[in-house]
Amino acid sequence: MAAWLLRRHPKLLPTFAAPSILSMIRARTTIVDQLIGMELDRAGDGELTYWSLGSGFDARWYRLKSLLQGRLRAHHEVDEPEVIAFKDRVLSSSSFAGHWDTVLREGVAEAQWTVPPHDGALLVNLEGVSVRLGVSGTKDLLRRLRRDAPTATVILDLPGILQAQTASGRAAAVGSARSRWMSAAATGAACITTKDLGHLGWKVVDDVWSAARPELRAPSGMPICSGVEALRVVRLRPLEA
Repeated sequence: MAAWLLRRHPKLLPTFAAPSILSMIRARTTIVDQLIGMELDRAGDGELTYWSLGSGFDARWYRLKSLLQGRLRAHHEVDEPEVIAFKDRVLSSSSFAGHWDTVLREGVAEAQWTVPPHDGALLVNLEGVSVRLGVSGTKDLLRRLRRDAPTATVILDLPGILQAQTASGRAAAVGSARSRWMSAAATGAACITTKDLGHLGWKVVDDVWSAARPELRAPSGMPICSGVEALRVVRLRPLEA
């Protein structure tokens, strides 16, 4: 579906080449897919309500339709109003419309993202959100989720390109190449610690780390294997009061 969308709307393509970030995104997608599958197995067929905040142009609802079919109580997507409006306009007149119609979507400004309380199993996916909101914004969102959806399980990724703090509170790429290839624990992947998450009311159930790797080059200098940025993906459940 992503290839179909980019062919018709090439302005969605990134304006810069960053193979190491793209490699990290592919690794992140695989890890998040596995964690979603684990939550589906834990909840039982038809019992899990799924929310994706900052869903962007994610097509997991289509790509994993064989895995998700009949196993979700409801599938929700939330993003900025203009993002949801564009996605809805494009997909509703496409060959993907039948699958897209099964997704409950809502356009909400970033500062108001949250999830209402639910009966039964609830999974909130924050894939890619930390890059958009920055460290402080991500912490604020986790506080809202702990308050508004106190039974939720949350999947959150923390890429190594995050800085611990910026002047605007937003995320940014780290400055030096040397810091990017250090231990993942010395990068932005560790900018929200397990202790921080505990203070926000969350217990870490799974904590998956992936180290960074610079690109490999042939003796001629030609790249033969793209690098990958450091990555951390956590699965969180509420701490008991």
